[in-house]
Amino acid sequence: MKHPAFTGSPLSLFFTTAACLIVIPTGCSKHHYPKVSNDPAVQYRYEWNCKTLVDPYEQAGHTNPKWDEPAELALTEFARVRAQCTESNEAPEMIMSTNCAAAVDAGCDDPMIRYLYNRFSMSQTNSSTAFTEAFCETAKDMQQSTYPPIRKFYAATRALDQIFYTYGTNSPHQPVEREIMPLISQSVETALNDKTMPAREAYEIANRALYLVSGDTNNYQQAYNCIEKPLTNNWPDDYTTWLLKGTAYIRLAWNARGGGYADTVSEAGWKLFGERLGTAQADLEHAWQLYPKDPEIAHQMMTVMLGQGGDRDRMELWFNRSMAINPNDYDACSAKLYYLEPKWYGSQEAMLDFGRECVHNTNWGGHVPLILMDAHHAIYTRYVDPSEKTNYWNQPYVWADLKASFDRFFELNPGAVGSHHDFAWYAYQCGQWDEFNRQLSLFSTGTNYDYFGGKAEFDKMVQRAKDHSREPK
Repeated sequence: MKHPAFTGSPLSLFFTTAACLIVIPTGCSKHHYPKVSNDPAVQYRYEWNCKTLVDPYEQAGHTNPKWDEPAELALTEFARVRAQCTESNEAPEMIMSTNCAAAVDAGCDDPMIRYLYNRFSMSQTNSSTAFTEAFCETAKDMQQSTYPPIRKFYAATRALDQIFYTYGTNSPHQPVEREIMPLISQSVETALNDKTMPAREAYEIANRALYLVSGDTNNYQQAYNCIEKPLTNNWPDDYTTWLLKGTAYIRLAWNARGGGYADTVSEAGWKLFGERLGTAQADLEHAWQLYPKDPEIAHQMMTVMLGQGGDRDRMELWFNRSMAINPNDYDACSAKLYYLEPKWYGSQEAMLDFGRECVHNTNWGGHVPLILMDAHHAIYTRYVDPSEKTNYWNQPYVWADLKASFDRFFELNPGAVGSHHDFAWYAYQCGQWDEFNRQLSLFSTGTNYDYFGGKAEFDKMVQRAKDHSREPK
């Protein structure tokens, strides 16, 4: 679940305390954890997660023979998930859900088990408020426990996610947020001073922390200053350090520029913008030299190219690199589509041409064919005069494009049943009543009324489609 970046005053609490050095011992575990991967980095990440999950559980004072076995099974499976060494034919969520529920039903009140229970086992019949309260209480209990800082950090950020999901970013529940925010600030710096932490874990916690302050220009700079030192000191030779640095400098560049039109940017703003994009480019190129297999580096470089402008071939270079790694890279295609918008370096025609390429290129798959649908949505939303919006969806070529986009998508993704809602919505906008009705019949998981503006609005759409279907052809 993704929420808008929080910009409220509690974030001023971030990164204001001195961090102490915490090192997770690597040789003190009584366990001999099994081999789960032939990749030494993956195996190390798995063992490190076990040592920050299973070992602390046994020392936290909540063990009991009644629930130890399912509790440790759930924690070990979570370690496998964190190490990304589960197989596609496995069901780790089910394993964690079943074992967490068994432990809790037996009386386990360990905060880490409660955290996993909230995530994977808590009944979906509970209200959003109940979920929020459960995550907040668990975050506070984790803070008082002997679990390592990284576990406390994620428990607190998950609670914050749930607060935003339930109440929104500008909710009247500020006291709840103020209780959770210090728990995050107390954990992140300390966690990053664990030199035994796998580099990927360090990248993910740093990236998550920066995301939480991404809407606060001043605090983002302060947060990055605190994060940069432990990253570069502890993981200087890992590409993820340079990926994070490059990504952060892109954000710092745009913070200096501001979000206004070009003629509103100060001379100093332009200067900082250019300097910071140059730093980002250098950091990302270094990350690519260290590990030219992560498409996220290419994604971020496309954003650098967007800011720097100039020769389109520079953007295409990174787009092609990303697609060579992952031919189903929707994010890379989305970034290129944005680059081709008229407000940047393209046109409506360029957007549609690229969208059609995403449909017809048989080397690309996944969600990539939906880029053509995205192109029409962006054009309609941002570039069609309000006086012409009424007729936009009635143009024959628009429906031809949308149908081609969805037909190719479902050909590649027959199990993507949720996307029938999207196809139905566009069919309705285009007055394609038979297709709208056909898509309704494919709602195998029920109707998401909110997607259509509520049940009452959805019922009106259904009735209108029926009325039109009865008309003589």
